[in-house]
Amino acid sequence: MLATPYDFGGGCWFYRYQMPGEALMKRGHEIKQLVMSSKIDKEFMEFPDVVVFRGTYGVDPTHLIKELKKGDIKIVYDVDDDYLVLNSGNPFKKESKKVREQYIYLCKEADLITVTTDILKKRLQKYNKNVKVIPNALSFQRFKDRKRGNKKLRIGYTGAASHWEDISLIIEPIKALQEKYGFDFFLQGMCGTPLIGEIYNYEYIEKNNLEPEKRDYYMSAIKMYEKFREIKYIHFPFYPPVLYPGILSNMNLDIGICPLKDNEFNQAKSSIKFYEYASTGTPTLASKVLPYSKEVGYFAKNNVKDWYNKLEKLIVDEKFRDKLLDKQQDFVRKNADMEKVVKVWEKSFQEL
Repeated sequence: MLATPYDFGGGCWFYRYQMPGEALMKRGHEIKQLVMSSKIDKEFMEFPDVVVFRGTYGVDPTHLIKELKKGDIKIVYDVDDDYLVLNSGNPFKKESKKVREQYIYLCKEADLITVTTDILKKRLQKYNKNVKVIPNALSFQRFKDRKRGNKKLRIGYTGAASHWEDISLIIEPIKALQEKYGFDFFLQGMCGTPLIGEIYNYEYIEKNNLEPEKRDYYMSAIKMYEKFREIKYIHFPFYPPVLYPGILSNMNLDIGICPLKDNEFNQAKSSIKFYEYASTGTPTLASKVLPYSKEVGYFAKNNVKDWYNKLEKLIVDEKFRDKLLDKQQDFVRKNADMEKVVKVWEKSFQEL
């Protein structure tokens, strides 16, 4: 059940709807993606055995859920973020009251909650006893190995608009190491327009107090951009998620970084960025915080010195990079393969 016709533009749709749906269809199941509406179509009510909700909706889902339960249609609520502890720099923080109320309601009403991590499972069990971990996974046919063979080393970061504060962790070490080694730095995501234009919009909105409820988000982006301008970088804006695997492969990164602040919201996230890097042939350096500290195998403490030292090791030692990539790819192939994880989705639905 989609929130809008444009959900296909978000990563959550790609990882928690589209790729699992494709894998389930290969196993003979019928899948339909429909947009939440205040009007309930009779034809829709005759189709599903299970309806999956995720996130929150602009339309109140109460009436639809009551009708689904009357028809003995099972309700699954899929959750990959803890909406009760959104960071101040998250652009959706302004809607926290509405988000919180609907989030808790959906948790309580679902026949099953599916989550991406054990931490989320523990947090949500106070609302619903039937919570199951189905980890994020990739369809490896979509994520192709990069070309390699760069004449100049490439280091990069990919991320969503909520990660401006996380980028602050790596600006100083990237600047110092770039001056020393002259590598190219790639930034992918953060916004759907050229970065300079996006920040101009944020500055205009902030200057004229047009969206005071989103001030924390705009200010974090503006402050980080001012520092980020000290780095020589190449920016790739957001593309629709189905195009992202190709964009990532073509960026041909020799090193991928995953800086992440240690807070309650981030601790419940998954290591999907790491999976993406590894699947395209890029070794990863991540912050030594959850979720990465359980999976990545090569970490930096969240201070300038450790990020500098750990990243320099990857820059100067190609053999170390290759050995690290082998270990990381082995982990991702074993633990984040949609061909394997789809069986957990399938079993979870069948058990309902």
